[in-house]
Amino acid sequence: MKKIDLHCHTTASDGIKTPSELIDFAVEKGVTVLAITDHDTINGLEEAINYSAGKDFNLIPGIEFSITYKGGSFHLVGLYVDHTYVPIITKTRHLQDVRDNRIYRIIDDLESHGVFIPVEEVQNESNGGAMGRPHVARVMVKHGYANTINEIFRNYLVKGKPGYVAKERIDLDEAIALIKGAGGIPVIAHPVSLNYKSFDDFETMLKVFIDSGVEGIEVYSSMHRPAEVEEFLRLVKKYNLIASGGSDYHGDKDEKIGYYMPSKPIPYEVFERIRR
Repeated sequence: MKKIDLHCHTTASDGIKTPSELIDFAVEKGVTVLAITDHDTINGLEEAINYSAGKDFNLIPGIEFSITYKGGSFHLVGLYVDHTYVPIITKTRHLQDVRDNRIYRIIDDLESHGVFIPVEEVQNESNGGAMGRPHVARVMVKHGYANTINEIFRNYLVKGKPGYVAKERIDLDEAIALIKGAGGIPVIAHPVSLNYKSFDDFETMLKVFIDSGVEGIEVYSSMHRPAEVEEFLRLVKKYNLIASGGSDYHGDKDEKIGYYMPSKPIPYEVFERIRR
């Protein structure tokens, strides 16, 4: 059975595999279509494109932007982005600089709460990519502040807890303009993270997003329950949107590449429809 995964991360942001390692791993697991969608960066795409060239493998170059949004957490995936598009290069460089600066502030705040971790170890964890909270969390686990990454994120690095520093995000209109300018398709990632109160509320929000230029919803997500998948499918049909799907694979959060639930692979037809 052919598998796909249209939302995955590498060491260019906060994944644990390099772009080449991720492609090898995907192939080993039967995934033949893979989108690399690192957080606010396109730095892993050139390696991925070069490495997948000549292989019987479909690589979709992508990105995942963190969007300014009151309420929940809004992430926008761009699929099929041109990583040589100058405005997206300029913006992502700026976001990486801001992101790196934020890590120093996170480490300072942790220190003020009695948590001491060396910044050099966080830099090593990021392997030359943009430093993010997961890199801090991995170092904290190594130093015995918790047993798992998930435990760290329950007790640290989130709003109201030690080590929380707000992240710079970009406006939806700017993110859509960058993705479309780079020839890509803007897709709302794991929409349940928007923390809407009901599906009617989400539908109202969705209409505004569509007016702004959103073209798809990540229907099949490891964050979604079966009933939510059905609702998002209904809305995709109603508004003639693209249905996407991804595991949000990082490599250390119990995700299963090619699957949106432990026993449910992301349907291959998703890719066939997007390609059409």
